[in-house]
Amino acid sequence: MMATRRGLCSRTATWMLYILTGMACVVIETSVCYTCRHRVPDYREVIYQVYIQPPRITRRSVDQHLRIKIVYDLSIEYLPPDKRYLVKNKLFPKAIKYLQNTFQVRKVIGPILLSRPCATNQYLRKKDDPYMYCQGACAEITRCGPVIVPEEHLQQCRMCSENGKSCGSAGLTHGPGVKDADFLLYVSALTTERCGQEDIVAYAAYCQLEAELDRPIAGYANLCPSMIPIEPQEFPGMLSTVKHEIVHALGFSAGLFAFYRDDEGKPLTMRKANGLPPFNESHLYLNRIGLYQWSDKVARKATRLWSVRGNSKLNHEVLLLVTPRVVMEAQQHFNCQVLEGMELENQGGIGTELNHWEKRLLENEAMTGSHTQNRVFSRLTLAALEDTGWYRANYSKAERLEWGEGMGCDFVMNSCKFWIDQQQKGNKNITPYCDTLRTSPLRLMCRQDQKAVAVCNLEKYPDPVPKEYQVL
Repeated sequence: MMATRRGLCSRTATWMLYILTGMACVVIETSVCYTCRHRVPDYREVIYQVYIQPPRITRRSVDQHLRIKIVYDLSIEYLPPDKRYLVKNKLFPKAIKYLQNTFQVRKVIGPILLSRPCATNQYLRKKDDPYMYCQGACAEITRCGPVIVPEEHLQQCRMCSENGKSCGSAGLTHGPGVKDADFLLYVSALTTERCGQEDIVAYAAYCQLEAELDRPIAGYANLCPSMIPIEPQEFPGMLSTVKHEIVHALGFSAGLFAFYRDDEGKPLTMRKANGLPPFNESHLYLNRIGLYQWSDKVARKATRLWSVRGNSKLNHEVLLLVTPRVVMEAQQHFNCQVLEGMELENQGGIGTELNHWEKRLLENEAMTGSHTQNRVFSRLTLAALEDTGWYRANYSKAERLEWGEGMGCDFVMNSCKFWIDQQQKGNKNITPYCDTLRTSPLRLMCRQDQKAVAVCNLEKYPDPVPKEYQVL
């Protein structure tokens, strides 16, 4: 994940475009918002099929809370005392506590030992041997994102000669690994190249997946030191951002869709002879960001008949997450029994698209692409992680999402122009949308639930708007 922080962040500007074109309206409660551009790791940055001893994960043993082990990089110690305290004593402990109490996982017996990458990125397998071998040599350093993984967390290097005939172990022996953990989270505060892009606050992802069920067992979260806010009023937003990032690393990522499994542990996407899903080299977007191609059992396209300006209708294509629990929760949330799945974001460019819920439909859900007001982790996000096949969710920990609740099929399956028109014809409130231009000074009003002062963030857009967004 990549989170940015501005007075009015770039995603809010995009949201203004939504507003002008009738797609939605944002209620602003704070001047700070965060945009997530979750960069799916390149497949060369991820090690798949990492073997964990003993040879079998206890299938369906989900009676144990998810155990996330935080490993702080030395860079955290170089932060100013107030920021270091915030990260180590408040942000990450609170985020981890929530996630551990919300999810259960198949129990991993024995310590987690991560695999070493190959110097040439060429991996080999031997018959009846669960470990991977490097062709030529192992890389000297193992990284999880920007963090160097400690030697004590690593398996011994296994490699084969260039012709693949002579194979064996070399170098340091197995480290002790990390006991009593299901997921290793390496937390750093490094001023990386990405920290210089768009005022990034933080970014995170996964880096290694275990062999039997493809579940992520290691990931990272890097905080950009100069952008860590220490003001008390910023803490709720920052905490939500940290939880959001970790959820990406745990499974809510387009880079992992092809690895999802059903309740019996069977892959939802076909596998090739090497045990991996097909890599999509023909799809421009997928190939550009290095994604494995998921099946229609995970996500698929749908076409909506879209109402636009001038009493016109056109076809509007969306991508839906269609796993069973997500479908059920989406139907119940919107009160629409014909809804085929939950729409994924289709704007914002690489990182925001596909990796988040559609902002127009779930506005302040924590796994939308930008955070603008009271953020909640709803039943939909819990269902999405449960549908990975790796976790079971405790739905008592879900937070209520009011946006779109019970508003029916017209709200969730058509443009907001159609919704607004239907409401106005019946002399009904057009909530959660609004149609008042933003003024200077700001015109404040009460939010519909009477819990906050709000602004209708609707602005004129000076450039030509694509036809499917001409909905005012």
